[in-house]
Amino acid sequence: MIKKFTIQVATRTLFILLFCVFFAFFILKNLWFSTAGIGTLIILQVVFLIKYVNNTNYSLVKFLEALKNEDYSVYFSPTKKGDSFAKVYDDFNLIIKKFKRNKIEKEAQYAYFKYILEHVSLGIISIKKEELFSKTSDSEILFLNKAACNILQQPQHKYWHRLANHVPWLVSEIIKIANGGKALVDFGDETDRKQLSLEVIEIQLLNAPYLIVTFQDIRSEIEQKEIEAWHNVIRILAHEMLNSFTPVSSLASTIKSLTENEQGKLHKISQLDPEDIYDINLAASTIKKRSDGLLVFVKDYRTISNIPIPQLSKINVKQFLGSIVTLMFPIAEKESIDIKLLPIPSNASINADSKLIEQVLINLINNSMHALKGRKSPTIKISCVVDPDKTIIILTDNGIGIEEKILNQIFIPFFTTKKNGSGIGLSLSKNILKKHGGNLLVSSDVNEYTSFSLVFYN
Repeated sequence: MIKKFTIQVATRTLFILLFCVFFAFFILKNLWFSTAGIGTLIILQVVFLIKYVNNTNYSLVKFLEALKNEDYSVYFSPTKKGDSFAKVYDDFNLIIKKFKRNKIEKEAQYAYFKYILEHVSLGIISIKKEELFSKTSDSEILFLNKAACNILQQPQHKYWHRLANHVPWLVSEIIKIANGGKALVDFGDETDRKQLSLEVIEIQLLNAPYLIVTFQDIRSEIEQKEIEAWHNVIRILAHEMLNSFTPVSSLASTIKSLTENEQGKLHKISQLDPEDIYDINLAASTIKKRSDGLLVFVKDYRTISNIPIPQLSKINVKQFLGSIVTLMFPIAEKESIDIKLLPIPSNASINADSKLIEQVLINLINNSMHALKGRKSPTIKISCVVDPDKTIIILTDNGIGIEEKILNQIFIPFFTTKKNGSGIGLSLSKNILKKHGGNLLVSSDVNEYTSFSLVFYN
């Protein structure tokens, strides 16, 4: 087509030039009638040339207009303009077909992802960042799913200002973390109280900032975890108290039977033989022992629930861990345990209460020593990892490990697998790390290793 178009334009242009030469010649010869005729022919040739070019470009304009307006119903018939245009029209039709297919695929993908987002339990709102502070009536919400409406107890608002007027507290919280962040928000009345885990993410799309706001009600999950924690604590408390009160009750009954007759009257001292007195003394001693044990148990319970507020200071991890290893080395050496301090980054530091963290590490090392009894080449390794947002102190031993079924229970107060253990060490250690805004994590493989990680966030 391009070749024929060029030939057609060149031929018509040559005819126009030739007629122009005749036009000039007839003017010089004063042949005015011939001049008028040639002039008319020149004008007709120019008109025909313009019409031909316009007819040729019309299809291209029509094609571009169809793409611009996303009108994929346009069809170019190759038979109407001749064979020279057939290849171009076939290409036009193929391109339009591909654009149409791409549009259908994108719409299908959009519908698919929208369906997914509509049916997740996570509330999702998306708006332009500039509209967060807008109160105009044309500030549209780009996306608002059903979960968001249900959590906020709002209808499917189209405009942001309407939603903002109904939940101003949400707008205030979003503004606080508009540049990205997380927050916990309480809202609702006394009969329907909710706690939202709110997160705002800022993204750049087509050189414009957009906000994706996600939130979910975590109150029910928290309450369920609290109930489970209370059940575990009550179970252990009941077990410990039953262990104490059962023998105490039995021994009290024994003393009662030794000191009174069948009618319930007290015996006189002269009626008690030395063996009875011995039994009474033994029973009383046992009762005292169990009572003292119960008092220690209560004291331990108070210790867990009354951790002092950490007095934070900057601690050089390398020096701090070095002092811990020096302190525990004689005990480890006595037990033939190799305690190793691996290379620590020189820039490693934490903001912590040195006395409380020292208490945690000593407790963990003592636990490791207990787990290493009878093991070949018993070893405790202490290391440190420095990440951009946190510093982690890791204590690993090659002891007997912890079974998976009890791995999630070891931080429960008074839970213990030791014969004479109190069950407060790990719980206390975990609470100390929580007081520091960090965490105490554990991983283990039975008969392979146990690793405790003290996580301190920067």
